[in-house]
Amino acid sequence: MPRRVLLAAATALPLALAGCGESGDDAKDKAQTVGYAADQPPVTLDFWYMPYGGPIQDRAVVQEAEKFHQAHPNITINPVRVQWSDALTRLSTATTSGQGPDVTVLGTTWVGGFSALDALRPYTAAEIAAVGGPGVFAEASWSASHLLGSDKITALPWLTDVRALFYRKDVLAKAGVDPATAFTDWQTFAAALKKIKAADTGVWPLAIGNANNFGIIHDVAPFIWGAGGNLLTDTGDKSLLDSTAALDGVTYYQQLVATYDDPKAMRMESDAVPAAFADGTGAITIDNSQSVGDYLADPDRPGLRNGWGTAPLPAGKAGRFGFLGGSGLAILKAAKHPDAAFAWVKYLTSEESQRRYSVSSGLWPARSAAVHGTRLESDPAYAAFHTMIKSGRMYPSIPAWIVVESIIARDLAELWQANAPLPRPEIQAILTKTSTDIDASLKDPTQTGIK
Repeated sequence: MPRRVLLAAATALPLALAGCGESGDDAKDKAQTVGYAADQPPVTLDFWYMPYGGPIQDRAVVQEAEKFHQAHPNITINPVRVQWSDALTRLSTATTSGQGPDVTVLGTTWVGGFSALDALRPYTAAEIAAVGGPGVFAEASWSASHLLGSDKITALPWLTDVRALFYRKDVLAKAGVDPATAFTDWQTFAAALKKIKAADTGVWPLAIGNANNFGIIHDVAPFIWGAGGNLLTDTGDKSLLDSTAALDGVTYYQQLVATYDDPKAMRMESDAVPAAFADGTGAITIDNSQSVGDYLADPDRPGLRNGWGTAPLPAGKAGRFGFLGGSGLAILKAAKHPDAAFAWVKYLTSEESQRRYSVSSGLWPARSAAVHGTRLESDPAYAAFHTMIKSGRMYPSIPAWIVVESIIARDLAELWQANAPLPRPEIQAILTKTSTDIDASLKDPTQTGIK
């Protein structure tokens, strides 16, 4: 899950927890005693984390490790930075060899695959109670804490990748576009882009990176949902990309990108676009909350110095939707110190740590109350992300999601590489092929995409 990567099982979880055969008092006592006692021998935990940004996140991880050690002198954290591009292979090797970290960050789209391989140690009911239970996390984030249909919680939510629109106030003003109404729905959004292009300000209306096909799915999925469609069935066993609603959403998005995207941005990886936007590429882009912090810290760049703002994604006929990704915290089944590992996970998911880490890094906390009293709650630049959290969806946590995502990236690539809007029948043919390929992959329940 690069910087820039159901609910039925989640709602069933409280019933599963309630059925563990413990009275309320017993569960409360156990919740207070889980973890690693102060009289236990000193241990060192390896903690693998994947970067969502640069040195800001590295410093935030080190800060939390040091504060945790102060509170738990017998547990030392060894943070190990693993690039997202290497993480899947390294984690796969670690889970099969038994020579891996005690705790790892796990992209939300990987939870289903690693859970299906039985590579993760499930959290106990007492441990889940000790962190506050499912209700302290955003509902969509909790949907990625377990394999779809399972009551075994294998990854506690940590950070949320929530996305919104960023726009340049000066370019919109020159084009006569009012940001208060421009992003209301698909019609007003398309009209605003058309006005920006016609105004000939020297700035293209959009900055969307199309070089890495994996990142594109996160931008197009909200338009499929907004049209009333979905990627898969609720049970995750069949593709819905060949539906009329999916066609509506993909066609709308493809036409916007083909007509209004800056050619320079189109050739970029999605991770490179936020900096390019700040340097003057494009009038509008889509990105996550981390860029708010980056832009506030360095506001004198060409694309920012004359004012910028954020807005929720426009609503389609079925409503407003956004992609939610991010990461959870998992304890490997082969962890050498599982009790100490849980103490570290409990600390990282606490309101205090989540609040401090999010303010330091700009990443959105999975724990809902952690935003209270911080700039994420008070700064108007973050207001759009509050809206998008409520409108967000995560992909279904199925074993084969990595495979499904790979197929979507491969089969839809030609849509984003087109230099002009494609005819609707041509897009339909591409989506039909994609659905056929996905359905074929879903017939093999052992396929996880993890080697």
